[in-house]
Amino acid sequence: MSGYAVWQYLTSVEDDLRSEIAEVVVYRATDEIAAGEPGAEVRDRIEESTALREQVVFDGSTILCTGGAGANAEADPTKYGCPNSPGDLDAVLDGNVAAGPIAAGQLISASSFADTRDLQQRLSDAIAPGKVAISFQVSDVNSSGGFLRPGDNVNILASASLVPLNFLEIISNDELRDLLVQAGATQEQADQATNPDAAPTEPTGPANLGSAIPLSVDVTQTVFQNVQVLAVGPDTRPAPLDTGLVPSGGGVVVLEVTPQQAEQIEYTRQYAQIALSLLPTGDYVPYDAQPVVVDDIFGLLDRIQVELGLVSGGTGN
Repeated sequence: MSGYAVWQYLTSVEDDLRSEIAEVVVYRATDEIAAGEPGAEVRDRIEESTALREQVVFDGSTILCTGGAGANAEADPTKYGCPNSPGDLDAVLDGNVAAGPIAAGQLISASSFADTRDLQQRLSDAIAPGKVAISFQVSDVNSSGGFLRPGDNVNILASASLVPLNFLEIISNDELRDLLVQAGATQEQADQATNPDAAPTEPTGPANLGSAIPLSVDVTQTVFQNVQVLAVGPDTRPAPLDTGLVPSGGGVVVLEVTPQQAEQIEYTRQYAQIALSLLPTGDYVPYDAQPVVVDDIFGLLDRIQVELGLVSGGTGN
């Protein structure tokens, strides 16, 4: 009887020691993982491993554990496993990013990866290197019906009334500038400058072109292509709202652009009306955008040529 009692005691001691040194199946990083890396892209840098149960299973632990290791795989999980620990690696990685840097060999826990909405508190954190953010107000009409979402790509269209002769100082083409200068400074203006009492004379030659140049031209053109939307109101690329396919209406749209594009967009915003055309997902093929004027829609140029007789080459008598 005493021998059985000794055996029972030694067995209980062995079980206690075995429980204390038992190993469980965990996940470890095989290489460094940088903060912000998507979980789906680092799956191949995480593998199954083992660790002492006492280092994994404790109150409040979020270390991933799938059960007892080795001979303990089929043993009582309450003693040799981790029944209350999280263990689904795919659920931790799916749709999440590394919450911080993870060293090689580090145990993976449920808090190692997190939703970007929980990590990014500033929109500047989402801007790509070399890019800046710029915003402007749009209505649902000029923002593709209000269906813009963060992450979409758009083209920017600008519409403005331009006065050609006001651009003489900034025209870079020397021949065109000289032609417009001749057209603007008519012979009559030159005569009146030297002799205010002289009777007006009929302009001839290139001077006639001045009367053919319109005082203003209404123009629409695609000025920027394939620009990404960073935010639409409170709906942001790093923390998108679950709005579904419902128009968001007008509001402030934030675009991710280069610094030079930001300057050009701000200039456009000051002097033109802006509209955004929504692009389909996938690869985009840029095109040579040309200005659209009234004749591209209504075909009035031929009629104007007949009426003036100047643009087509006739100088009159």
